[in-house]
This record gives sequence, structure tokens and C-alpha cells, in this order.
Amino acid sequence: MDKVFIIQFDWSTTNAEGIDLYVYVNYDNAYNKFKKIICNERRPEMSWVGDIEFDDDGYPIDENYELDFEDNNTCESEVWWHFVDKHDWNRHSFVNLLVKEVLDL
Repeated sequence: MDKVFIIQFDWSTTNAEGIDLYVYVNYDNAYNKFKKIICNERRPEMSWVGDIEFDDDGYPIDENYELDFEDNNTCESEVWWHFVDKHDWNRHSFVNLLVKEVLDL
């Protein structure tokens, strides 16, 4: 059975929201897009997340923000990066790399 790799970027601010989907047939290409989105989120000119200060391990220093991530990059399993403003749950950035099997018809 073949697999596809879906990048799901679910984002929201106080005045806008959206979900961007990207589909890949190659895990490495999907993983590169996953990492690129996270890098862009960490840039102040691209996202509200970029204004947050992070420690050396990549976690926000301010306790008003929550980060959950799994980045094992095994080329087979799903990975994610979820960032939330705990004082405004509408502000979030969720980046997921999903692995889905494609059925032959």
C-alpha cells in the first residue's frame, strides 16, 4: 500500500484563521516543508509566535505559552509542533505531518 504525507498547518490569531494543507508522496519532502513552516512561525515578520522568546531547548520562556511537539523524524511516523497562547486560546499554530495510506482502487 502506498502512503502520502500531509502537512496540516492550522493557525489562528485574534482576527484571522486558516488551515493550509500540503500533500507529498515523499517523506523527506514533507518533513522539509514541516520544518520550513516552523522556521517561518519563529520569524517575527511572519507570525505572532516570532515575538516570543524561547530557551535553548526550543521551549517558550514565558509561561503564558504552551509548546507540545514530537519530532522523531523516523521517516515513517507522524510528527507535530503545537504552539498555543494560554491566555487567548484562539491564538495557536499547529503544524502536523500526517502519514496516510492510500488504497488502490
